[in-house]
Amino acid sequence: MLAREERRKPSPGLMERAFLNELETLGVATGPYNLPDWDDTLEGLYDRLNSLFKHTPPTALILGEVPLFLAVERHLARLGFLTPEHVSLVCLDPGPAFKWFRPSVAHVAWDSRPMINRIVKWAENVARGRDDRRQTFTKAQFIEGGTIGSVPLGR
Repeated sequence: MLAREERRKPSPGLMERAFLNELETLGVATGPYNLPDWDDTLEGLYDRLNSLFKHTPPTALILGEVPLFLAVERHLARLGFLTPEHVSLVCLDPGPAFKWFRPSVAHVAWDSRPMINRIVKWAENVARGRDDRRQTFTKAQFIEGGTIGSVPLGR
């Protein structure tokens, strides 16, 4: 999983922890390979991808946001790794542009309106001096797109 710095530091966010916990539940020993650290710049991202794909390339990457998905897919193609033939890619955010992609993009779709409404309500409460630490959840749906393929032979 490639996530931006604010999702990794000072400790992994809720979604990133859930990902690592699920891997461990499945018997996969986790470490920096599963949630790698990288300098949160385009050069830092490219350096990390070059390193990950140099010797034993991952068979799949989960990407936390649309711009990251686009940058990763484009850079990997330049390195000769195509989606889904060589690597599966999944984006954790919906992207309006995804409807124009072939193969279709595997992603998590969710309606941002309830979250925006909650943020507005939270800001109003804070402005009124009210302590508002309520946690809410947003319903999401996994859209299994064409960026998920079989594990390449020999890996």
